[in-house]
Amino acid sequence: MEYLPHIVKCADCGTVLLLHEEHRQAQEEKKRLMAKAVENSVVVREGDLKWLGELYNVLINAGIPCTVTSDTGCNKGCRPKCMLIASKEDFERAQERIAEYYMEIHPELRASNELISQGRCPACGSSVGPDDKECSDCGLMLVVIEEEAREEEGCEGRLDDQHLL
Repeated sequence: MEYLPHIVKCADCGTVLLLHEEHRQAQEEKKRLMAKAVENSVVVREGDLKWLGELYNVLINAGIPCTVTSDTGCNKGCRPKCMLIASKEDFERAQERIAEYYMEIHPELRASNELISQGRCPACGSSVGPDDKECSDCGLMLVVIEEEAREEEGCEGRLDDQHLL
């Protein structure tokens, strides 16, 4: 279906409409980013392949070159460790975009972060200090600490994916 030139968004879903040439250019740019070798790579996130695949698409669509890799595990029953990697230069941008995306899919976190920044518990609204790890009134954990998980039978430790409050 062709649209009139002044129509720039789909009336049903709000998606920006592209001309054929714009669509082709966007697809070529996406392919270029996907194919670009990530030099001086650093791990942006570790975790489940499905989640990392979703984050990969978010970063590629934001113009941040990245890739998902995995190791082979220890062959003693461990699952392979999946990692989303990007260049050192893009690390901060990748982290910021992932945080934005997380807020998009979990809008309640934005409200929780606003309450925390105001010194209030996101669950009960009680006053909390900047160094408090939990609310003294309701017991809500205010800080989620990333812990190293050790597998049984001599497997190397791995960092679990960071979880936000």
